[in-house]
Amino acid sequence: MSSDYAASLAKIREGVGKTHGIRAGKAAAATLVRLRTGDGRGADVTLDVTPAPGVWRPTPPAFAPMAFPWLRFVRPLLLKSPTQIRLAGPDALNSAAYTRDFNEVKAVGVASGGSRTPAQTETARFWNDNLPRQFQTAFRDQAGRRYLDIADSARMFALLNATTADAAIACWRGKYDHAYWRPSTAIQLADTDSNPATARDPVWSPLVPNPPYPDYPSGHACLTGATTAALSHLFGARHIDLTVDSAVTGTTRHYATTDALNQETKNARVWLGIHFRKAMTDDNQLGREVSRWALRHYFRPAGR
Repeated sequence: MSSDYAASLAKIREGVGKTHGIRAGKAAAATLVRLRTGDGRGADVTLDVTPAPGVWRPTPPAFAPMAFPWLRFVRPLLLKSPTQIRLAGPDALNSAAYTRDFNEVKAVGVASGGSRTPAQTETARFWNDNLPRQFQTAFRDQAGRRYLDIADSARMFALLNATTADAAIACWRGKYDHAYWRPSTAIQLADTDSNPATARDPVWSPLVPNPPYPDYPSGHACLTGATTAALSHLFGARHIDLTVDSAVTGTTRHYATTDALNQETKNARVWLGIHFRKAMTDDNQLGREVSRWALRHYFRPAGR
């Protein structure tokens, strides 16, 4: 990192502008570090729940405890609190909505032998990459192809990253508070859910291993929802012109509209077998609401 920094600075002509720019950058960084000191990041906490129908438990093959449980305790950047925007919560195990979502992911999310098409498998794998990395690369591409100057680029990155950070914090608060089981657990233990319309499959497994944290709400949907709402504000919901790459599939995809990006990413996590549909729809909405609230209170034109 230090070598990259030095190489970047070396490209800038020496002079008072460079000297003052470095000084201003260091001052801004020091201020941010001071403001975020003690914000809850890395707190020594764990998710401690008693296994029961509907309750999350570590999943194979690693059987790892919940990752990053401290994230739900982090002070948001913009929101007043992580629970400011309320989640409806997962469906009751004996509800028709849960039965529908259960049977959907059981059929299309299974590792093999289900109803998922080759095209759906490709889409699922495309989005099984590191999402923040995918989006940051796409944002840099946006800044270049739209010829944004340094001020507009900075505003774009600040808006996108501050809102997605708060959406992630709100999402992890929901994961911690609801601690809802993953589809693989639900399907393997369906004989315990008191729902006669769900059939147990003790050997069912998803297309990819489960991430080590609860199903509801979906972090992937949360980040995408916040991103699409911010892009919609910046460029228009039907003109986001976003190009995303995947290191998993080695391919790129283009999205003209926020609806296309939201819908595909929600489908992808169900097709991977790691989320119920409700986790995707609710947290995509959460992400969008976080971004819209932030846009009403921050990032406004000067003087307004």
